[in-house]
Amino acid sequence: MKYIFVYLVCFCIFCAWLFYEQRKSSRIQKKASEEFWAREELANSTRKKDISDLPLIQVEEGEIPFLETPDESITNYIGQLRQIIKEPMLDLSDYSNTDLKLAYGVGNFKTLSEYDENFNTFLVALTNLARSYERGGYHEQAKDTYLTALRHGSRRAGDYEELAKVWLALGRPDEVTSLIHDLEKGDHPRKDSIISLLRQVLDHADSRRMV
Repeated sequence: MKYIFVYLVCFCIFCAWLFYEQRKSSRIQKKASEEFWAREELANSTRKKDISDLPLIQVEEGEIPFLETPDESITNYIGQLRQIIKEPMLDLSDYSNTDLKLAYGVGNFKTLSEYDENFNTFLVALTNLARSYERGGYHEQAKDTYLTALRHGSRRAGDYEELAKVWLALGRPDEVTSLIHDLEKGDHPRKDSIISLLRQVLDHADSRRMV
C-alpha cells in the first residue's frame, strides 16, 4: 500500500506539472500569435516609402564566363542569365514579408518581392550553369561561375561543396583550404556545417589518393 500511495503521489505531481507546461506553452503561443498579427496589421498600414536609392545588384556580362559550345544545357542557362541580369535585383533574404512591409511600406511589397525573386532566379541560374560546365568538363568556367555566385551572395552549401570539387579537379586543394579559412573568419550563418562539408571533401580526396 505504501508503494501504491507513493506512486499515486508521483503520478499526480507529474500530471500537475504536465498541465502547467501545457498551459504555459499555450500562453506563449498565444502571445506570439498576437504579437505577429499586431505587427502584420501595422505592416499592412505602413505608407509607401521612397525606394529609388536602394542599392540594386548590378552584374556585368563579363563577370560570368559565357562559353560558346553546342551543349544545349549550357547555352540555355547562358540565355537565362543574359536576360535576368538586365532586371532589377535585390537580396532581401534577411527580411520576412512583414519586415519588408514595415521597412518600405505595403505599396512597395510587390515590387520588392519581384526584385528578390529576380535575384534568387539569378543565383539558381548561376548554379545550374556552373554544374553544366562541371558535367561538361569545363572546370575553369565552372570554378569562375561558382565564385561569381558566392561573390554575389549565394549561401548554398552545395555551391561551396561543388566549388571545392572543381578546385580538386584542377589540382588546387590549397584553394579549398583557403576557402575554409575565409569561412572561419566570416559570419556565414551555416559556416560550421559548410566547413565540415569542405573538410570531408578534402579527406575523401586524400583517401582516394592513398588507395
